[in-house]
Amino acid sequence: MRLHDLDQVLEVQADVYDADILEDRSFYQNRLELAPESCWVARDADDQLQGYLVSYPWAGLLPPSLGDALNSLPAPADQWFIHDCAVMRRAQGRGVAGALLQAGRRYAWQRGLRRCSLVSLGPAVGYWQRLGYKPIEGVPAPVLEAKLRQYGDQASFMDCLIV
Repeated sequence: MRLHDLDQVLEVQADVYDADILEDRSFYQNRLELAPESCWVARDADDQLQGYLVSYPWAGLLPPSLGDALNSLPAPADQWFIHDCAVMRRAQGRGVAGALLQAGRRYAWQRGLRRCSLVSLGPAVGYWQRLGYKPIEGVPAPVLEAKLRQYGDQASFMDCLIV
């Protein structure tokens, strides 16, 4: 992903998510500046952006807040965090997300990160479960629930081992 991709990234985001959880250009620019090596786009044969993955090294028992800029990434990191993986509706079912996630897993593995975490929106929990993700346990419920409220009803903080 490069800065010139951000307008198209925002188009993909608007195609697949409800308006109340859309993040603005400055959010994506912030993550891209902090972790350019772990943010990717997928294009079709006509060079049209079909999807993207925004991810970065992370640490701790809670996900970052939705939409908040980060001054830096935690060091040392103990996990690979998938902030967002989105594919245009017209391109879904063609392996775009799988290819993006495979690139991310290689990135994480090469950096010694053996755990991946993410916040799944309610409708996508089953998708992530099929990929081996499970809800994270051991985080105090009130603290986690307050974080997840930003992501909408039935959002789940999930993780899996990277193998």
